[in-house]
Amino acid sequence: MNFKQFEAFYWIARLGSFHAAARHLKMRQPSVSARVQELERHLGVQLFDRSGRNARLTPKGRELLTYADQMLRLTGEVEQRVGSRAALVGRVRFGVTSIPAVTWMPRMIRRLARAFPGIEPEFVVDTSENMRRQLLEGDLDLAFLAGPLVEPSLVTEELGRAAMAWLASPELPLPGPMIAPRDLVEVSVITDARGSFLHGLALAWFHGAGVEPRRHHACASLPTRIELARLGLGVAIAPPTVAAREIASGHLRMLAAEPALPPLPYVIAIAGGQVSPAVNALLELAREAIAEEPEFHITVVPPS
Repeated sequence: MNFKQFEAFYWIARLGSFHAAARHLKMRQPSVSARVQELERHLGVQLFDRSGRNARLTPKGRELLTYADQMLRLTGEVEQRVGSRAALVGRVRFGVTSIPAVTWMPRMIRRLARAFPGIEPEFVVDTSENMRRQLLEGDLDLAFLAGPLVEPSLVTEELGRAAMAWLASPELPLPGPMIAPRDLVEVSVITDARGSFLHGLALAWFHGAGVEPRRHHACASLPTRIELARLGLGVAIAPPTVAAREIASGHLRMLAAEPALPPLPYVIAIAGGQVSPAVNALLELAREAIAEEPEFHITVVPPS
């Protein structure tokens, strides 16, 4: 028996299929299958029921999973506590929405390159809904998602809340100085993609006053939303810190809203139950970078 056999077994069990485990481990599926078959031959038992579409653990497989989890955790602890930062290696595939992509993520990646040169970050910028699917399919190790998430197969924790505001061109005729939902009913409203948590958050602001915007545009790209607002094509919802330059130069103004827009909650979601040392290192630097954002209120304490 060897570590690679237990690693392959662990990820098949966690992700539910040989195919998903192969993608997660960046291996060919036959190689993953071969490792598990070698482990089964050595132990003299069948670890997976292969009769169905998904890889289901046998009773002996469920028993072994406890030991495999302990082995991976112990290996990770040795790498993290005994090895040097320069020796910590591995690819971390993570996802962010458009807000982190243009705020704290670039700072985090620069720090990661300096502190852990052996870690290779690989990121996607996508909607929270798409990244949830990628986590479940084993295409991502972790993601920073908007909105609460309840998914038994993912490890989640509350991260914090990002302040949101309505942004508009100074040339756009609006009543003032305070904006209420009824004041924007006849104005083009630009929010996130339909079905996203931010899209629902904006609609709830209107529905709370019993009104509905007549023209509600959906735009998943945060920079595009800000640019459309700057051009006077509508009122856009966004974190004010992202449009700080446009607000300072007078090309955009932040509208004082009554009631105030609720902040956008964020969670960290991690695939499987095992957190690798490389993932832990990235999380540590991500929390550090997020805590420096003026409009992001972090609600978790970094582990010591």
